[in-house]
Amino acid sequence: MVVKLKALVSGGAILAAFGLAPVAAQAQAAESFGVGWSFEFTPYLWGAAMSGEVGAGPLPTMHVDMSFSDIMDNLDAGLMGAFEARKGRWGLLFDAIYMKLAHAATASRTGAGPIGATATASAELEMAQTLYAAAVAYRAIEGRTPLDVIGGLRYAKVEADARIDGSFFAQTGTVARSGAKDWVDPYVGVRAQYPIAERWTLVGYADVGGFGVGSELSWQAIAGVNYEFSKTVAGKFGYRYMSVDYDNDGFRYNMANSGLYLGAGIRF
Repeated sequence: MVVKLKALVSGGAILAAFGLAPVAAQAQAAESFGVGWSFEFTPYLWGAAMSGEVGAGPLPTMHVDMSFSDIMDNLDAGLMGAFEARKGRWGLLFDAIYMKLAHAATASRTGAGPIGATATASAELEMAQTLYAAAVAYRAIEGRTPLDVIGGLRYAKVEADARIDGSFFAQTGTVARSGAKDWVDPYVGVRAQYPIAERWTLVGYADVGGFGVGSELSWQAIAGVNYEFSKTVAGKFGYRYMSVDYDNDGFRYNMANSGLYLGAGIRF
């Protein structure tokens, strides 16, 4: 049972580090160019560490403190990307994340029975998260330092499959569990850009969401810099912090994720 607890908590915490804040790349979108529609696609990576609490059902709430390297050790597959379309003062923002992680653990204990038998247990956990965000942006301030106001929705779905195998004094047993959880967070935010050199632009972003509709409260802040390699390609680098507090239907997730991000914006 100890193995089951550790596998479920560790796997859930690792997945959440990647999945609950999908606006890292769209928070650094390029300014529009031309008089018609302009578009930008940004593949990115967010190297997030995490700290907080997570719990599910009858399992006790557990404290989590994991580095980015801990998370990468359990990564099975991942894909992150953002897209922005803009015309004049208006923009449409989209973001998508898919993450799949596999976690395994084994424990044994000698002398667990009256004749010194050995009890062993192993657990395997696979978790997948699909995450979408869509928002509308309005450029409230034009000019050298443009400012966008943003409003949208974030949808998260987490799926988990767990298998626990155990043996004690020639007796074996297997327990398998699966389940899914999803929610939608509305959010509002602002994004500002400030050029500091010919090719360099500082970017700041902040949003707040949840409001008890999905999570109780979620918020994030981003500070970064963009470098224009050309009219069509921009490099993006910075630091991002996000906090999420979700507690509903026996699932508790109160987590802070923070770390550096790196992406490349492709404009057309």
